[in-house]
Formats: sequence, C-alpha cells, structure tokens
Amino acid sequence: MNVSTSAAVIVTLLVFFVGARYCAKVLRKEISPRIATWLIFEIGVVMSLATYLAGSDHSLVKAALNAADSLQVTIILATLLIEQRGRKIHFTQNERVSLVISCVAAAAWMITRTGWIGFIGFQLVMSVAYLPTIESLWRWKLGPSPEPMEKWGTNVMIALIGVVVDITGRHDYVAMVYPLRALILCIIVVALIFRWKQKSKAMLLPGEGGPHLPHP
Repeated sequence: MNVSTSAAVIVTLLVFFVGARYCAKVLRKEISPRIATWLIFEIGVVMSLATYLAGSDHSLVKAALNAADSLQVTIILATLLIEQRGRKIHFTQNERVSLVISCVAAAAWMITRTGWIGFIGFQLVMSVAYLPTIESLWRWKLGPSPEPMEKWGTNVMIALIGVVVDITGRHDYVAMVYPLRALILCIIVVALIFRWKQKSKAMLLPGEGGPHLPHP
C-alpha cells in the first residue's frame, strides 16, 4: 500500500467517524449548524463527483474519496432536515446570496461542461459554503458553539493530509488547490469556534476578564 492509498484510507475513515459523531450531536441538539452551509456543500460535492466521473482519467482512490465526501455531506444534510421535523427553514440575507451564487456557478458548469468553468465554479461553491457557518460563529451569543471543535479540527487534519500528499506526490498544483483552500477555511472556522468558547467562558466565569452571569 503506497502513501496515497494509505492516506486515502485514513481520510475516508476519519470522514465517516466525524460525520457520524456530527449527526449524533445534531440529533441530540448539542449543536445547531447552518443548513445553508450543508446545502451548498451538497451542490459542491455533487459537482465534484459528476466532474470527476465525466472525465477519462479515473482513479479508484480519488473516486472513493469523492464518494465518501459526497455520502457524508448527504447524510449530514438529511439529518439536519430530519431534525427540523417540518419546521420552516429560515435563511439570512447572506445565506440567500451564498445559495444563489452557488446555484449560478453549478448551472454555468452544467450548461457549458467546460473544464476550467467546472474547476473555478467548484472552488467558488465550496468557498461560499463556509460563509453561513462563519457568519453564524461570528455573531457570538452566550451558550454552546453551534459547531463542534472535534468536527472542524478533524477537517483541518484531513485537509493537511491532502496538502502533504500533493506536495510529496506528483506536484499537481491544480489538484492542491482543493485541500489548500479547505485547510485555510477550516482553520478560520476552528479559530472562530475557539473565539466562541473563550468569550462564553469569560461571560460565565468571574475574574476572566469580562462580566459574568449572576447566580440565581
């Protein structure tokens, strides 16, 4: 088993493990993710898998990673919709704009079927997908973080593995854009989760540099 295959196996196992934990946290109402993020991720992973399968250069390893990512996103999105139990889903103005941008990018690729449009469109969709979550985390309020550190910290590890594999492999700099973009955005999300936890801790505990809740 070569380095790329070993990395693919590790990443696939991590994807399913943290995905299952994420779904469990959603159902237990321990976190409150933004559905818009996962809707846009769904558009992105479908674009990715369709683009890859439409090409002629197929790799079992890359196909497995694409399929695992697509399955994880689909299951998480389905879990979020089930957790809503028929309640109306509300989107912020920024989320609506993000969804429109993603749909336009996907439509442009579907109409033209041009490789560079698909590549740029996919990167745009996957970048825009983070915006609702970043917005949610930025608008801090007292209470548990809407996103778990475990999930996004693992995403940083997965993206880092992808960057290292690309650097030590064929030096495919175009392919490296995917994990590098994911690494940067996941680090931003992790930093915001850490900020959320620190601000909540400062509010709840006296003597931590900020006001605290009064005792009942």
